[in-house]
Amino acid sequence: MTKLTSSLYRNFPVHETIDIRDLSDIPRAVVNMVEAYAYLNEQEKFSYRLLLPRGEKSITIKAKKIGLTLQAELLLALKNNKLKANLKEIRYIHDENHYGWLLFNPTMQERYFSNNNVVDY
Repeated sequence: MTKLTSSLYRNFPVHETIDIRDLSDIPRAVVNMVEAYAYLNEQEKFSYRLLLPRGEKSITIKAKKIGLTLQAELLLALKNNKLKANLKEIRYIHDENHYGWLLFNPTMQERYFSNNNVVDY
């Protein structure tokens, strides 16, 4: 059995990876995710990786602000489109310059981790 590591998260299968560097990137990302959610969630295959900036303290503060704003915008957009949010999330250190944030249908996690013999998820 394998323990959870960042490499497992980096290799988690996703529909798309979006690099979000600034607050101005959020509206486009939310539109893409809501469109994908509308058809992928019915198939239990919705999964996105968001990469947020990582570095010195001011960049980390910016990443937190981006994350909170994106989360609020995404949930509001799902509600406005009459879509029920059925999401899990994992936040991790993706690499030296990015935090990773996985948003996915819960069954994606079960399938992926059971296929990789992971415990404690």
